Amino acid sequence: MAALAPSNSFVKDDVDVKAEHAHIEHLDIRQNDLAGLKNVKDQEAAGYVDPTVLISDADNIRLRRKIHRRILPILCLGYLCQALDKGTLTSSSIMGWLEDVEAKGQDFSLTTTLLWCGIIIGEPVANQLVRRLSLRYILSGGIFIWSVLIIGLGFCFNIHAVFGVRFLLGFTESVVGPCMLALMVQWYRIEEQPFVTSIWQAMLGTATGFSALFAYGFYHIQNGKIHGWQWLHITVALISFVCSIIVFLFLPSSPTKARWATEEEKVLLVERVRANNQGLKQKHWNTAQAREAFTDPFTLCLFALCVFNTLVVGGISTFSGLLITKAFGFSNLDAQLLSIPIGAMGVITFLTMGFCIRKTNQTCYTMIAFTIPNIVGTVVLLTVAPTSKTKGGLVVAFYVMQFFGACYPATLMLLARNSAGQTKKSITYAVTFIGWAGGNAISTQIFQSKWGPRYFNSLYIHLALYGGFIITVLLTRMLLARRNKKNLQGIEARKAAEGEYYLENARAFEDLTDRQNPDFIYSL
Repeated sequence: MAALAPSNSFVKDDVDVKAEHAHIEHLDIRQNDLAGLKNVKDQEAAGYVDPTVLISDADNIRLRRKIHRRILPILCLGYLCQALDKGTLTSSSIMGWLEDVEAKGQDFSLTTTLLWCGIIIGEPVANQLVRRLSLRYILSGGIFIWSVLIIGLGFCFNIHAVFGVRFLLGFTESVVGPCMLALMVQWYRIEEQPFVTSIWQAMLGTATGFSALFAYGFYHIQNGKIHGWQWLHITVALISFVCSIIVFLFLPSSPTKARWATEEEKVLLVERVRANNQGLKQKHWNTAQAREAFTDPFTLCLFALCVFNTLVVGGISTFSGLLITKAFGFSNLDAQLLSIPIGAMGVITFLTMGFCIRKTNQTCYTMIAFTIPNIVGTVVLLTVAPTSKTKGGLVVAFYVMQFFGACYPATLMLLARNSAGQTKKSITYAVTFIGWAGGNAISTQIFQSKWGPRYFNSLYIHLALYGGFIITVLLTRMLLARRNKKNLQGIEARKAAEGEYYLENARAFEDLTDRQNPDFIYSL
């Protein structure tokens, strides 16, 4: 069976105990000891739960490869489409779009803010839809709708119409984050999630590179009836439309609904994630879980981590083109080419983050380490004046500042691995993504036009945000380590009392929250 084996010692605060021990165990369970396992409240898992099943290492590897082939591409496509959409206006801003729509003052910043406002309002709705409806319909429908909206945005020449479309885009895109996490928890074991998260999150960097390449090509269209920035929107919309069809046709609603899995494999797919202690899906609302979600300090920590991170990353990504041209002194065409390595750096840092977390079992400490390059890069931008000799070095410093962006997928790992109970998860996810969207919404306002072109005040604010982020990471780790100490002691006591009849992760499919489940171990 799939089971989480607790440590032989009572406490291991300095490592990620959950990931370290989330492996497959083969236990001999007597049939008369299974009475306590019949309380399966997980509606998707019901009928496929069998704690007596034995999953060999070979079977586990075979199933994981199947999941990688069938599910991971869907995760990547969904996030790629969302990231491409978000990057269209950043590229368009130096392709004549600002002049064509008669944008003035803070209008450009406001278009970004309104998109994130749409996400903020949409997140509570999206997370409840994810809890109740098929992920296949939600994700494919969301991608289809925003492909239509992107086409509309490409033919908006009134800034007020742009504001409205951007808000609707944000509202529609709010389904992506919850769908990604729900899919990851349904299909992947705890120790597999850092790699998987880093892969689909790396699509953000991939999208940045693609956007820069598209923009570079379309930038040369200067005198056609359709402007270059319009062709950019059309291209992104077509990509999203095709992806929506792929998601609809090939994404299973859950492991138990996968057409490519046999009935025996469906049991194995369910049991291999038992050690997650998070279940698959439960549609019924649980008021007690909702109350716990709002009062759990961990929820507030996740919210704060996302706000601190996106206040920095959102502004840097939105104003990257203007910083390269106005602050560093490069031409618009050069800026398009210089934006390509930003995407490459995003891919590299995201994959490196996932690798480091997987190898060290240290999510929080890795997040702190990835904050340091941004502090160094910010200091360089503040202290080195742009000249013909230094502007190349300034661009390199700006590339280094992409490391902090990888702290967001690490925060999602903390969220996905440490939240349980379907109602609680729907609220915790919503609060976290609201923090993510809220930080991004405000981030562009930190870059006031009067502070340009080098935005010294903005960068000083960023330094303070790095400090707040590091403090919050340390507080989060202390909170989870203290909970692990209590739970591990309880597990050891039950093992000693029950002896050979002790069953690990026995309540994995009872729709318990992480605080309610005595077997739950937090990832640090």
